[in-house]
Amino acid sequence: MRILRTALLGGAALMMAATGAQAGKATSSGTSAQGAADQAKIDQLEQSIQDLESQVQDLKRSTADQYADLQKNQAKPSDIKVSLANGRPTISGPDFTFALRSLVQFDSAYYGQGKLPAGIDFSSGNDFRRARFGFEGTAFSDWYYTFIYDFGGSGTEGATIASAYIQYNGLGPVHVRAGAYPVPESLDDATSAADLLFLERAQPTDLARSMAGSDGRDAATVFAYDNNYFAAASYSMGLVGEAASFDEQEAAVGKLAYRFDFGDDTNVVFGADGTYIFKFADAAAGGNSPTPIRFRERPELNEDSQGIRLIDTGSITADSAWEYGFEAAGNIKNLYAQGGWFGYGLNRHASTLADPNFDGWYLQGSWVLTGESKKYRPELGAYGIPKPAQNFTIDKGGLGAWEIAARYSDLNLNYNEGVAGKATPTGGIRGGDQRIWSAGINWYPNPVLRFMLDYQHVSVSRLNSSGGDLGAVLDDVSLRLQLAF
Repeated sequence: MRILRTALLGGAALMMAATGAQAGKATSSGTSAQGAADQAKIDQLEQSIQDLESQVQDLKRSTADQYADLQKNQAKPSDIKVSLANGRPTISGPDFTFALRSLVQFDSAYYGQGKLPAGIDFSSGNDFRRARFGFEGTAFSDWYYTFIYDFGGSGTEGATIASAYIQYNGLGPVHVRAGAYPVPESLDDATSAADLLFLERAQPTDLARSMAGSDGRDAATVFAYDNNYFAAASYSMGLVGEAASFDEQEAAVGKLAYRFDFGDDTNVVFGADGTYIFKFADAAAGGNSPTPIRFRERPELNEDSQGIRLIDTGSITADSAWEYGFEAAGNIKNLYAQGGWFGYGLNRHASTLADPNFDGWYLQGSWVLTGESKKYRPELGAYGIPKPAQNFTIDKGGLGAWEIAARYSDLNLNYNEGVAGKATPTGGIRGGDQRIWSAGINWYPNPVLRFMLDYQHVSVSRLNSSGGDLGAVLDDVSLRLQLAF
């Protein structure tokens, strides 16, 4: 700008000098007037130059500010990170993260059918118990999202939403979640489907979660946790893709858990949960037509494509229903144990009959032969699977992690059932009592692969309405191949 100013002023001076030379014969008064006019032109030119300098400086500042804002708001290539930690593809930036998720469980089972009621025939075979694909991530630090679609099923494959929700994490230890997902409930229920000790959950906990929880449940939850405590309260409604109703089911679900950590991979957690269904879906228009509730359960193996249940209360019309349970779990290094008791009941609709109640319990444990321990997952209030200290490789001699497991469970769906050879007493329910012994071997070659081999012995005591025997004895063997990341 200084060079431009000098050039312009120099040019003006030369022009005035030339003008003065041509006007040499002018009078002194004329010369004086001409000089004043020339000075005015110089002053005007200087003012124009000053204005131009000011505009250029403003333009410089504006351009610099815009460039700084662009650098601030535009993520640098170094700010975008891509990783494959534990086999999970993840992209992260300053404000967002995005990760792919998958859980594939391919099951094969054989039912050795001993004593069974007439017409009952379990279907041996293969299926994808779960074939889940989706994504999860965070947005602007405080928001979390997930979407998981499942192409698997129990006995026959289907397609449905397993989880799809948004969660707010900006309230310290308190979190708010809404969408479709398995609401936080029992300890066994909170255990991830990829972390189960056996192919299926224990029958008492599976029945409890089916009432107002399980995958794809429309719900809203407020929960809080730290390294040792977990507390949750949920309002739940219907399931994604369930049969149409005039009004959806409504229920309240709660969970409390607290862990005592003694260090050195030694800890124990105690938990309690409860469910109260205060409104059943209406089966007809106009209300006062609640959909009947039905307590029933498979024999802890869902390969059978017919969905056979050996214990079943039948449909009961009720105004409300409930369950509550108490559980404990813990490990001492590579030894793990877990157990619980559950109670169930309902209030009959427009009936003078007594309100029935049922119960069940389970005890399970494992020993990791290779020395790894199960890690507690505070965000779930449950335990995960052991992570191999050495991945399986033939050339380097790694074994992965090996675990043996055992379980016993008992679910009694009888209420005032009476005795054999006699008709069911008034108000009685002969749902049956199912007892299951299980043993299993789990192999974890690396953090994403798992192989499971389970054996079960199932025995059922049950009477029909006239007092005849509906009991059953069943043995089955099952194998699962699992990929999870």
